[in-house]
Amino acid sequence: MSFYKAYDLNIRSDFPLPELLQGEKKTDIYIQKGKINPPQLEPTSIQRQEIEALFGGNTNEAYIKWPGVATLLAKDGNTLIVDPDSDNIDPQLLNLYILSEALGLILYQRGLFLLHASAVKISEQVVIFAGCPGAGKSTTAAAFAQCGYTVLGDDMVAISFNATGEAMVYPAFPQIKIWPATVKGLGYNQSNLPPLFSGSKKRVIQSKENFPDKPFPLTHIFIVEDGAEFKITKMLGTEAFLPLARFFPLPSGLLEGVAREQHFQQCIQLANQADIWKLENPKDFRMLKQLITWVEQKVGKEDERQLELTQSLI
Repeated sequence: MSFYKAYDLNIRSDFPLPELLQGEKKTDIYIQKGKINPPQLEPTSIQRQEIEALFGGNTNEAYIKWPGVATLLAKDGNTLIVDPDSDNIDPQLLNLYILSEALGLILYQRGLFLLHASAVKISEQVVIFAGCPGAGKSTTAAAFAQCGYTVLGDDMVAISFNATGEAMVYPAFPQIKIWPATVKGLGYNQSNLPPLFSGSKKRVIQSKENFPDKPFPLTHIFIVEDGAEFKITKMLGTEAFLPLARFFPLPSGLLEGVAREQHFQQCIQLANQADIWKLENPKDFRMLKQLITWVEQKVGKEDERQLELTQSLI
């Protein structure tokens, strides 16, 4: 049994999870191995490794099954039971499924707002890149990492609202998953990047040194889309709200009745808290430098305004 840290939570696990930071011997979440007899499960639109996830249950007791890999049960925001389909499954492959939507179900049960996105810490602020699979979220995050910035989350971003209503982003764990084209396009040395799991084409960027374990304020959200040319446009009103509602990373069956209304309210709250931008990305690696410069200047100006405000109050 080992202890880890992710999303500012202490995790006790029956499974080795080397992707995570070492944690204290406390238990906010227990990831345990066990047998699961799920109810009737329904197909979802979620896929990994060309496997479609099946889902069933309810908010407090949610089942997700990846045929050929494992069935997982998230309970009460504190217990994740994992039932592998085989004793011989590659541990790295199994961890991919434990630390994605299954752990996301636990975070959702704990009241966190989730986005299918990547998050980058710049100074003491966070910017998020959300979009459909293949839009370039991880590539963008990897480009920022190459410039020395900390990537707080690569695939799923967890957000809460503090006592003053400010949106805060929780660091996930130090791992960025990128395709060979990104490795080549950004000039990474592939021999220094391990595969995601045995036989996977994806490579992993890992940097655990100085990875934070406390949340930071969210200031900007970029909705990444394909575009003929590099372009950043401010999004307002309904245009800003709809992508936030759309990029929910868990099965849509969770968002029914009161849960859907609450999710929409959180989307509105988030749209009021952060600047929302449409980022049209021509998938030209050279344009990423232009994006990084633009974001640096935008965040830098906000840091200056915050400093001026603080000094005026002293």
